Amino acid sequence: MPGALLISFGGYPFTPSSLTPDNGLANLAGALAEEGWEAHILDFGTVSNMRRLFPAELTETLRPAARELMGGSGGAPSGDAMRRLEAIDAALTQHQVAQMHAIADEVAAWVRRERPDFVGMKLWNGDGFTGSVIIAERLREQFPDLPIYGGGPQASWWGAAILQRSRAFTGLLQGEGEIAIRRIAEHALGRGRLSAVPGAVYLDGADVRTVPREEWVEMDDLPEPVYDEAVYPAMAGDEKAKVIVIDDSRGCPHRCGFCAHPVESGQRLRTATASVLVERMQRIGDRHGITAFRFSGSSTPGRLMADVAEEILARGLEVSFTCFGHFASVRPDHFDRMAQAGLHAIFFGIESGCEHVLERAVRKGIDLDRVADTVRQAQEAGIFVVASMIVPLPFDTEETIAESLEFVKRVRPDSAPVQFPGLIPGTPWWLEPARFGFDFDLDELTQVGLDYKIKLLFPPSMWEALPYRVNGMDFEEFTALTMEFAANVEAAGILTGVPDDNALLAHCAGMAAREFRDLTRLWCAIGDAEAMGDVVARVNRAIIRR
Repeated sequence: MPGALLISFGGYPFTPSSLTPDNGLANLAGALAEEGWEAHILDFGTVSNMRRLFPAELTETLRPAARELMGGSGGAPSGDAMRRLEAIDAALTQHQVAQMHAIADEVAAWVRRERPDFVGMKLWNGDGFTGSVIIAERLREQFPDLPIYGGGPQASWWGAAILQRSRAFTGLLQGEGEIAIRRIAEHALGRGRLSAVPGAVYLDGADVRTVPREEWVEMDDLPEPVYDEAVYPAMAGDEKAKVIVIDDSRGCPHRCGFCAHPVESGQRLRTATASVLVERMQRIGDRHGITAFRFSGSSTPGRLMADVAEEILARGLEVSFTCFGHFASVRPDHFDRMAQAGLHAIFFGIESGCEHVLERAVRKGIDLDRVADTVRQAQEAGIFVVASMIVPLPFDTEETIAESLEFVKRVRPDSAPVQFPGLIPGTPWWLEPARFGFDFDLDELTQVGLDYKIKLLFPPSMWEALPYRVNGMDFEEFTALTMEFAANVEAAGILTGVPDDNALLAHCAGMAAREFRDLTRLWCAIGDAEAMGDVVARVNRAIIRR
């Protein structure tokens, strides 16, 4: 029976979300199984790899004065603390690079022993990309004829730039993989051409070829995901917090200025039917005992989630779940039934409290008065409401940022994650930078963006400067506004930095959202894998039906 090795190396787990199962690889394993292939998943987003990538001696060095070292008030550390942090960060980087090479050797040993017909790698950003390239290049060095393919968000965003960075990959796959992986498998056996694989990016001599993505999977036709420990060993024990992602919809017609979802999954909204979605939940529960889920769609129709709720209630399932919502389609009169069905948290993207800025910068098409009413009614139903903000947006001024702050303080969501404006290839902001007030050199930003690393020990304004400007401000200037806005939201008694999946994880762990955020942020920053592992175990005890 032909075999495939599927790898996800996301680097050091810098958020609890990094420790949840990878539904994309589980789907690909299912698609291959339908074609008679055996797949094996190596997912390095585990508690053990958190422990491995952060040496215990550095954790103990950081622990006594962690809050002071990291600027407990949210600002920059003092001069002495800064020097200590820089020394620790340098030692940590050296350690992690050494571990990436050790992991590459272990993967190569697995390949030598098991002899898969091909390797598929999910490519992430930051040190996840750096480590994945190290693994791919080690495999290429030791197995010159082994087909190695890269996919995932990094492949969809950067495409040809990855092949220019490393020649280790036989080809890349952009977009959704459940259809293409079957053709990739045929190519690995010498039975097809990459030019016939939708979304393939490959080298033809010195030239990069890109195959149009003409096929999109229909959501009811997704393969059965595989979470069995024999295929997906990281699912054993408490290496992962076992909240399973359910693919309810893909594609988005809204074309918000910053959003990559139309780039990855097209502009046609495709949805599964409610009965199919709940049947998938029930099968996962029956097979693995798991009762906690996160719906993946970035523009999930309100009607669909209402139907899902009714289906859950009709079947008498005892589950908890989160989902995205869009103010254009969500129906507040459905919130009570959704909460009864187990909806714990819902994520909305607001981005700005200024109508003028929203229209020009984001093109989101939402009514802020409706936003306030919708948030209130969801909270009254007992649902944890997450409302994200981007500060500063293109065209923001001191006055419009103040307006956004007053809006958040008036609406008072349970959590308001605050992000700086990020540039992702293929989005309107990327394609029309001058129109939106961005200024950057394409080649420079591409090279930096491929393996840009988040440095947990430092506030964002002290990360490596991304080489772009917005509204005339450089990275240090606009991230300072981001941090100031977040601090003002916190001062108003509103949480920041808690997305919907973390709200569910906190609930399952029996912790308040604020406590969960503060502790897991600290544990990730200082590498306390033991404490994180204890919380993961608590989450799993709550959600796995024995």
